[in-house]
Amino acid sequence: MVTNKRNIFLIASFVGMIISFSACKDEPVIPDTPIIKFSDNIQPLIIGNCTASNCHGTLNPQEFLLTSYEDVIKHGDVKPKDARGSKLYQVITSNYKQQKMPRSPYPDLTEKQIELVYLWIMQGAKNN
Repeated sequence: MVTNKRNIFLIASFVGMIISFSACKDEPVIPDTPIIKFSDNIQPLIIGNCTASNCHGTLNPQEFLLTSYEDVIKHGDVKPKDARGSKLYQVITSNYKQQKMPRSPYPDLTEKQIELVYLWIMQGAKNN
């Protein structure tokens, strides 16, 4: 009888562990609203932080341009609905000085700006 109770307890504990570990793997729910628009939210952010500094603008581009939707998707290696797999998101959230964008002496993006990029990518990185 004690063995049966012990086996039931072990099985219940094991099932509980599996449920709790699988819950950690879930991605956060991405809201459909507000809709993050490239033209209203992302492009001004890119222009103000990436092209205005002449790093990725038309005056003196370093490596590549980020002046259009196509540029951002291509050079930002944006993977719609996969922010963490997108280079654009990786470089604006990097903890490594060599990878972090924008580079010093320009300020980091704010948490709100990073959230906009994240939501835009997770909502499908649409050209809207």
